[in-house]
Amino acid sequence: MNITGQNPTTRVQFTKSPAVFLVIADDRDAITNWGECMREGRLPARLVVHVERQADHPDEREAQWDELSGSVLDAGSESLSLLTVRAVSHAHAAAVARHEYAVFNAAVRMGEVIDTHLEYDGRGWIAVRIADGGSDGELYGDYEQAFAAQKHPEACAYFPISPLTPWTPRMCEEFLEDMTHLRHGCMVYGRPTCR
Repeated sequence: MNITGQNPTTRVQFTKSPAVFLVIADDRDAITNWGECMREGRLPARLVVHVERQADHPDEREAQWDELSGSVLDAGSESLSLLTVRAVSHAHAAAVARHEYAVFNAAVRMGEVIDTHLEYDGRGWIAVRIADGGSDGELYGDYEQAFAAQKHPEACAYFPISPLTPWTPRMCEEFLEDMTHLRHGCMVYGRPTCR
């Protein structure tokens, strides 16, 4: 046994490493009146109720999952859900959960906008708000007309639609994510640099 008189070195971690977090979220959409529902730019928001880091040991992890999912079931609310999120901190996990919900809703809304035009065999250009996937409901002859008709043209994305090129929800989600990165200036060689 060697005794040197010095304390053993301890390793201090200065960077946060990714981990799995369990998030209890409330997806109830707080609409108080019809005017709020129809307001432009109104985004449904996810309320994050609880966040905790997933246990490392498999037995603890299973018990942790059972306890949290039991809490969700006991609450009796259909709007509560238990999610797993990969993040570097509790706050980051909550932000990721909120972002995923917002992106999902924006993609659904964009798909509805496209489908509404395609129901009537619409062809032309539409302007979609990048933040929420909504539109002014108009179909334009070209990009310039669509751009000129918007109050905040920099907040929109413009593209042609046709019954010959249907959009899937995944395509809408990827398009809005790419347009968000492009708008923020973090797109290099077609790939986002901010992830």
